[in-house]
Amino acid sequence: MELPHIGESCSHTSCSRLDFLPYKCDLCSRIFCEDHRVYENHDCPERYKVDAQVPVCPKCGDIIPMKPGEDPNFKVNTHIENNCRKTPKVKAYSNKCNKRGCKKKEAIPVKCSNCKLNFCLAHRFEQDHDCQGFIHPSVRNSRPTQPSNNTRPVPSTSNDEALARRLAEQEDEALARALQASLVEERYASGRSNQQRPQRQESNSSSCNIS
Repeated sequence: MELPHIGESCSHTSCSRLDFLPYKCDLCSRIFCEDHRVYENHDCPERYKVDAQVPVCPKCGDIIPMKPGEDPNFKVNTHIENNCRKTPKVKAYSNKCNKRGCKKKEAIPVKCSNCKLNFCLAHRFEQDHDCQGFIHPSVRNSRPTQPSNNTRPVPSTSNDEALARRLAEQEDEALARALQASLVEERYASGRSNQQRPQRQESNSSSCNIS
């Protein structure tokens, strides 16, 4: 048995169910049942008051103004088609290495303090990129390029190897001079001993004749 004087009917057009504990929408002030009490379920016309959106263009990042009740997707599409100022994409790795034959790029510039050129992390040290000091860009561009058919890549440790080789040669030369000096002293000492022996024999023979 229905008791219409106790409850109220749902205001939704497809429902009209009698509910003894009805819900009143706080925006449109209409009565709804439990199933249609949510804004989305009864298509509340005043929903924009609590569902305020600020659409942002995904291409240029500008804020798109819109009026209450307007569809944000429609406004964004209209903005992109008409007056969107699309900003060009910035390359993340734009710092190219100046080492000949190297094609690496870095996100941040790595400049040599001596030649002022940019290099990658693998060639950032002076011995790794064969640093020749600071050269003005106009002079560098005016230099003729030499064919590199017979050229070989110089290893990064060439300076260290040359220095070690030079030190070893100097040590060998010092050792050879010391040996040569010791041989000369030995020969000089043996020559003096040979000269003193006949003098002693002559002194002995002369003393025997006098007696």
